[in-house]
Amino acid sequence: MIPNQWYPICLSHELRRRPLGLARMGRRLVAWRDGDGRAVVMDERCPHRGAARSDGRVRDGQLECPWHGFRFDAEGACRRIPCEGPDAKISAGLSTPAYPTREANGLLWLFWCAEVSEAVPAGSLPEIPWFEEFREPSRSEASAAIDWPMNYVRSIESNFDVHHFPFVHGSVLPGMGERIDPLEVEVEGTSIRTRGQLRRQGRERGLAFEIDFEAPSLTRLAFQGFSFIVADCPVDEHNTRRHAIYRQSWLDVPLLGRFLTWSFMMLDWKWLQNRQDLKIALGQRPAAPDLAVEHLVHADAGTAAYRKLRHDLLRKAGVEVQKPQ
Repeated sequence: MIPNQWYPICLSHELRRRPLGLARMGRRLVAWRDGDGRAVVMDERCPHRGAARSDGRVRDGQLECPWHGFRFDAEGACRRIPCEGPDAKISAGLSTPAYPTREANGLLWLFWCAEVSEAVPAGSLPEIPWFEEFREPSRSEASAAIDWPMNYVRSIESNFDVHHFPFVHGSVLPGMGERIDPLEVEVEGTSIRTRGQLRRQGRERGLAFEIDFEAPSLTRLAFQGFSFIVADCPVDEHNTRRHAIYRQSWLDVPLLGRFLTWSFMMLDWKWLQNRQDLKIALGQRPAAPDLAVEHLVHADAGTAAYRKLRHDLLRKAGVEVQKPQ
């Protein structure tokens, strides 16, 4: 995981009035809303006796532990210890600092640091990555989230892989070409821009596609009238939470347009990806990618660019890149 980056930990509408327990970034977190409705994220474990605070409730704008009723404010400071009375002196050791958190574009974002105490001041946080096409609201938008039992780097790499379509999805999308040509990949800063076409040999036209990536884990994909964003978030080394937002430009009618988008999302998200892609992807070895054991070809140029960008960002953050085994 690349530190000092924004990661989408859940869809905004998943966080309601009750605290929400989340497994993200290799940790157990609790997300909740304070008295003003603002999202707060901190470690789930209560510093008193280790209870899961996601089983508690929000009272008077503070998170209350379900075991002994200790309360914590939006900054993570303990404000009430019922068993000690209202005048009790509260130890600083009962504080659990909150992670920098923002809501934007229908997602709840967490700024990940190796340790929460290392979090940078709010005023110096970078902008949340996003794509211009999806900044304005749309009447034909649909969203979903799903858990994938695979390493998040593998999950992101799957977004760049188009030339598996005729082999994995041929039963649902028959007649697709096998050749990627042309293919252009550009890298600028922390962005990757991919443009290409999947076509049959001997034909000039086929399935045109666009794949854009913004570090650390945001991908936009577009295929002839449909576009969608996949926002991947690590759960741990072996699991990924995938968030998706879909749009289409064929039908600009509120109800029918949204139904068309939803139908495409169900076909792609629930069937093509979760039933067909995932079955193949889980057979990849090693489960975490290793440049020494895979020989990429030209059609994998987007994947290669992502691997290099990720390693560059890890080194820049002072994280040692794992050596090939």
